[in-house]
Parts: sequence; structure tokens; C-alpha cells
Amino acid sequence: MLFSAVIPVVAEDGTPAERQTFLLTGASFAIPENGWFEIGCEDLGVEAINKSVSGEAIYHTARRMNLGTFYTTEELDKIDVFVIGHVHNQNVANEQWLKENWEDYTSIASTTDYSVAYDYVIKRYIADCRALKDNPESKYYGTEDGKPAKIMFCTHWHDSRTTYNPAIRKLADKWGFPLIKFDENIGFSRLDVASGEAQPSLAYAHDTETINGVKYGWHPLRGSNSYIQRRMAQIFVEEAAAYAGIDVAFDYSVSPCSPLVAKGETARMMLTFRGGHYPFMFHETARDGEMITASPYFMEVADAQEDVRFDISGIMDAKGTEAATGAASATIHLADKVIYPSYDSFVHQAEQNKGHADGQTLDLKNGDGWSRKIYMTFPLEDLPDNISRVGVRLYFESVVPGKLNAENRPLDGIETLELGGNTSTYTANLNWDNHHSHVFEPVASTVLTQNMLGSYVGWDVTDFVKAKAAEGAKQVTFRVTTPYQWRALSRFTSSESTTNPGKGPQMLVALDRSTSGIDMTDSDEDSKITVVGKTLLNPNGTQVAVFSLEGKRLILSSEESIDLSGLAGGVYVASVAADFLKFAIH
Repeated sequence: MLFSAVIPVVAEDGTPAERQTFLLTGASFAIPENGWFEIGCEDLGVEAINKSVSGEAIYHTARRMNLGTFYTTEELDKIDVFVIGHVHNQNVANEQWLKENWEDYTSIASTTDYSVAYDYVIKRYIADCRALKDNPESKYYGTEDGKPAKIMFCTHWHDSRTTYNPAIRKLADKWGFPLIKFDENIGFSRLDVASGEAQPSLAYAHDTETINGVKYGWHPLRGSNSYIQRRMAQIFVEEAAAYAGIDVAFDYSVSPCSPLVAKGETARMMLTFRGGHYPFMFHETARDGEMITASPYFMEVADAQEDVRFDISGIMDAKGTEAATGAASATIHLADKVIYPSYDSFVHQAEQNKGHADGQTLDLKNGDGWSRKIYMTFPLEDLPDNISRVGVRLYFESVVPGKLNAENRPLDGIETLELGGNTSTYTANLNWDNHHSHVFEPVASTVLTQNMLGSYVGWDVTDFVKAKAAEGAKQVTFRVTTPYQWRALSRFTSSESTTNPGKGPQMLVALDRSTSGIDMTDSDEDSKITVVGKTLLNPNGTQVAVFSLEGKRLILSSEESIDLSGLAGGVYVASVAADFLKFAIH
């Protein structure tokens, strides 16, 4: 149940852009296991070449360039932007030993001077780009100056490195190359804390380093699902997009934490962002002016007594000038019926022949030797005929840090939870040794973050349940897995829990409340749009968006007469300005 606009990458003149290529060199902060470079390149719509090596320094890159092994001629020909991510706490702007030309560095094969290595890498790359004009196999062959050399520098991921960060700024000013200012935009600073307080960077790192007697976070939590890597990717994208002339739309998606809730519960909606970095701000909504300083961001409506609809007409970026394109809307449905499981359990790779049907929790993890998968079976005998939506949910009870060797894995990441389904029968004898004998078909996926602790996470399973019920199935079984390896262990409440009774797995059902005609909401009396048959009348010619009840935008039009004949039978919502109209198509 995600709402997201898919917008192609275009050049500044509005034409489709040729796919560019970005090359990154760096050490442990830049290797692919981090994720910020790869996430950023995906958002930019460019190819990523990551040649970073953990434990190396800028002089290793210089040595490879000296040997001619850092990039091939084919790679050099297609590289549009060269990103240098070596961020050791060294003075890289010392000009004492610098040479006029790269050829003048006769001892580059043995140098360990960071300023010399930076100078050599920059001058050698520029020279190699120019030399392509004389290479018959290059697309730049015969040009006057060869390939334009585009280089970007990076600060450290926060502002603890008081030697390197100022030095790289001097180097950027000297060469006129853009600087990816992680330290200014990461969202916290070493200066934010009083004497004796813990540095904020510690919360986002899996190890520490001490600089000038102060302990800081050293290596940021890694992985494409890690909050800090996604944050760094956003900072990289904004600077890189401007430099490379790529228009990356500022976009956002809306996703219910659970698609259905019981009466009186809190409905939670999650927003995630793409193409800009914090802070963001709601625009022309009930939350107008509210600053958003984290992604994902959660909106809540307490004490739900009916379906809860979330409407967002726009979100401004950090500059307050670029609103996200299009409106977003999603509905969390009020359940009319709760169905409890006839069976729930999990299997554990390290306990291969042991069943866990009587466990207090349902455990989920993915890692070599320690994977765990969740199973839950729901009866269909009491399923009403006039169902509208069906959701399955789990209560996120606790999280336990995972480790790979001595490295803690992220607790603040965004996990993907994949739900598969079948109609098989399970018993307490289910264990890791025999669980592979059952085939599951994909049903739905959702995301899980640490912010969701102490609440429900759910999936919309309407189509799957309806289809199996129509086939005569007496039950459905769902299996929960995650594709991410070496992440924290997530624990959900089981039916047998004595600490959280009543919060085991649930299947929630909302009945079809549509009428034979148009179902008007409270705000419809003042609405300027109406639906007659399969035509939406929009006399003022304002922009109207038509959504499914899951929040997917199906139509966006400013026509005075909007054809709805392409919509399948069902209930929809038309939104214009702050008003909305709920209607049925038959």
C-alpha cells in the first residue's frame, strides 16, 4: 500500500537524459556495504561504479592511477562524475610539496602524503580525460579538449574531523569543484552538546574513535536500509544533481503502518521522502508549517471510530520553494471483525528440529545460520461474504541487536517484511528441517522501522484471501520473511504471550459500506465536484485527483468532464483542494 509517483530522470532542458555514470573512490566509509553512494545513484538514475577499498587511503588510488590500473579506458570514457570520498583526518590542502604537473611526481608509487596524493589524483584524472581526444576508440576522439573532467569532493560524514573537513573545503575552493557537505547537513553537530555529554554521532555508528580527547561515532551503521546511509544519500543527491544537470523530482510516498485498525485504536501513516534532504514542511494541510526532520515520518490519528483518511496536498523541501509534485492520499480502514489465528509459530535455522508453536514471541531474522521465519494460519469459515478489505497484522514487541563478528547491525534501519501465503495445514511439528516442503506465493510486502516498536505492522491481503475463499479454502497460512541479512532480531507477540495477551497475530476484516448511489462525506456538501454515472463533473476546471481506497492515484485531471469509465467497479475518492468526494462505480 505505497503511494509513489514514478518520474523519469530528465536533463535541465526537459529532454530525456542519457544515463550518466558516477565513479567513487574511498575507504571504509565509501565501500558498497555502506549504501549511500548506491542509493544516491539509483535516485539520480545513473550507473554507479564503486572502487572504494576498506583500509585504503587516497595515496592507494594515486598509486593505481600511476600504474594505469585504477580504471580502464572504456570506464574512463563513460565516467561523467568522479567522486573522491577519502576522508581521513589529514590535511589534504598542504601545498608545500605539490608539483606543477602530475608527471613531475616521480615518487608517487611510495608516497604517503595525503596532499600530494590528492593533487596527483586530481591532475592525473584531468589529464587522462583530456587525452581521450587522441584515442580513436573514445567517443571524445577528435574533440578539441577531450572529455570534461568533473570531480566532486566529500566531507567526513559528520563534523568531528577538524583537520580534514576544513582542508577539503580549501581544496574545493582552489579547484572550483563541488563539495558534498555531509557534515553541515547530516542533522547534528559536535557543537550541539554540552561539556561531558555524549556526542550525537555515537547513536548512528557501530564503533567509536577519539579525536582531541572526545569520543565520536566512527563508522556509520551500514546497509541500504540504514537511516544514516539514506540521509547521506539524500545529501549526495542534491549536490550531484545540480552538478550533473539532472532533475531529480522531490517525491514522497504514503504507507499505512497497518491497513486496518480496530475501533478506538490509533491509526498510523508513514511518509518517506526521495530527492531532497531535511527539513521538509507540510503545505496546505492541517499540519501546514510543521517541520519534518526525519524519514520515515509518522502521522497519527488517535481513537479511530471510522475509516481514517490521510490527505496531503504538498510538501515543501528544505528551501521552502520546491513543492513535491502531486497530492498523496491513503486510507486506514476500520475493522468490523477480528479473526484470530488457529496456529502461529516460527522456525529457527540454529534449532533445526525444534518447534516453536508454544513460544511467547514470533521471531524474524535473516543471517547465515540464524535465520528465522514466522508462520500464522487463519480460519476462513467465519469470513463474511461482503468483505471490502482484509489485513493481517503483527504486534512489534521488541528488537535485539544482531552482530556480524564484532559489528553491531543497525537498529534504526528500514526493513522489508515479505508476506507469502498458501492454504497448507501446519502443526506444532513445524521446524527448520521440514519447513521447505511448503510452497508459498507472494502476497504483499511492507516496511518495519524501530519507530514502530510497540505498535502493529500489517499487510493488505484482500485479493489473496478473497481468491482462496472463492476456491473453497477453509484456511490460509501466511509466512513472514525479510531479505536483509545480519540485521537485528525482530520479535512480535505470539498468541500464547502472557505479557501481551490479546496482541498476537490478527486478521482484520472491513465490510463493504458502499451504497447503491454516491456515498457523500461530511465535506461533500460544499464540494464543487459531483459524480453522475461514470462521469465526474468539475465545473471550475480545478485539478482533481481520483484515488483508490488504498491511496493509489488513478486519475489526475483539470477537465470539466472527467471520464470514469476506465475504473473497475468499486469505491473511490475524488480529491480537490481540501475537499473530497467518496463515490461508487457499478
